[in-house]
Amino acid sequence: MVSKDQLDRVLGYIEAGKKEAQLVAGGSRHGTKGYYTTPTVFANVKDEHVISKEEIFGPVKSILKFDDNDEVIARANATNYGLGAGVVTENHS
Repeated sequence: MVSKDQLDRVLGYIEAGKKEAQLVAGGSRHGTKGYYTTPTVFANVKDEHVISKEEIFGPVKSILKFDDNDEVIARANATNYGLGAGVVTENHS
């Protein structure tokens, strides 16, 4: 992170995520020098979770499952932010 304030902000989101979702990897500060966190991944994230709704600006990834393309499009259109996203699937149809 660029500053202690940003580090504290990201760590705060990570703590919120630990209460809402399943921590899969990371989730802590890295080292004692500088402002680093471990890359962090959360699973079982829901649309209403803080880590799903806010821009975290740190190495934090939320995994949200979906059933069909209409659900994904509805989610994309429901955000307050213009963000990029990726989709990982084995089912290309």
